[in-house]
Amino acid sequence: MMGDVCGNTFVFVIWSAARAWEPQIVGEIERRFRVLRTFEVAWPKRFFARNLASFYGWKSWHIWRNKARKCGTGPFRVVVVEDPAPVWKRERDTFGHELVVDENIYLLKKSFRALTGHSNVVHSSVTAEETAHQMAALDSPVQNPIPFRRMEYADDARLRAGRRRVWFGLAGDLLVPLAAAVAAGVTVWMDVAVFGTNCAENSLVEWCGLAIAATCGTLMTACSVLRKSGHGAHALVAAFFLDMAIREADQLLDAALGTTMWTWALTAVTLMFAAVTVRYAKTVYSGLRAMRKSRLFSLFTCGMALMLFVSQFLGRKAIWESIGVANALQFGHFVEESVELFGYALMFAWTVRHAWRILCRRS
Repeated sequence: MMGDVCGNTFVFVIWSAARAWEPQIVGEIERRFRVLRTFEVAWPKRFFARNLASFYGWKSWHIWRNKARKCGTGPFRVVVVEDPAPVWKRERDTFGHELVVDENIYLLKKSFRALTGHSNVVHSSVTAEETAHQMAALDSPVQNPIPFRRMEYADDARLRAGRRRVWFGLAGDLLVPLAAAVAAGVTVWMDVAVFGTNCAENSLVEWCGLAIAATCGTLMTACSVLRKSGHGAHALVAAFFLDMAIREADQLLDAALGTTMWTWALTAVTLMFAAVTVRYAKTVYSGLRAMRKSRLFSLFTCGMALMLFVSQFLGRKAIWESIGVANALQFGHFVEESVELFGYALMFAWTVRHAWRILCRRS
């Protein structure tokens, strides 16, 4: 029978639950198409769900058991037809495959399902590949389960690659903030348990925050210089990170250059990048919009909120005093620095990925 299958040959299956409408269905098929063959098939009830999986070409035993219950497990009618004037159109199935289907067959199948009131009781193949696969399954011996053979599609490789990207993306969405939390936690633990500085001004946590802010500021400055279309937006973000780096290094600057010297450095950096932002004001909105669409940007916004607002709120002495924490001032400072470092780590995750994409595109 496989030799009879050509590009405009299709299979209609009237499952046992639709046999009451068989005369109307077969009559309409005969009116529209040339019938090549019609026959009845009886699958053993105990193998029915398994044979459905082989017939359709994909495994999901729970779905096929449910399908068998709805379409019936009794004998069913198969009608093989030829469409002398097929109308080809592109459709996408439930799995995302892009198929070239015969619209005449497709619309008639939908009308049969409307007639019976159920979507599970009438089936038709709509592509030549599907017809060949299902005819091969119907040719198998009925006394045994039909050997499973997966239905092959031309775009299977594309869909598999797309699914891998989705799963890897989901894994990244989970692992990146988890890694940031672990890194921040380990840093705080080393600061407290190993070095004993308890997140003071000259501590490992402070130095890590300074390093992250300076690195992110440098990367975003490079993006501002190399990416003309995003000069203003990248300069704005670079100014934010460099200002944070100066704030983290306030004690170091005071010791090296004198008291309150860091405020002058902060003002100078802010004014310089503000001038760049104003000079390239037309690129601010487009650049920020591109950043917002970039992957992991939500990590940047969450990290900024943690660093600027949540850490400051949790660092208040009055909060911990109200719940009876001993030495509330020191504990509040410890919590503030820990949350702030976690926020820095989240922003670092986005900045490195974004800068890598921008700089590699430039190169």
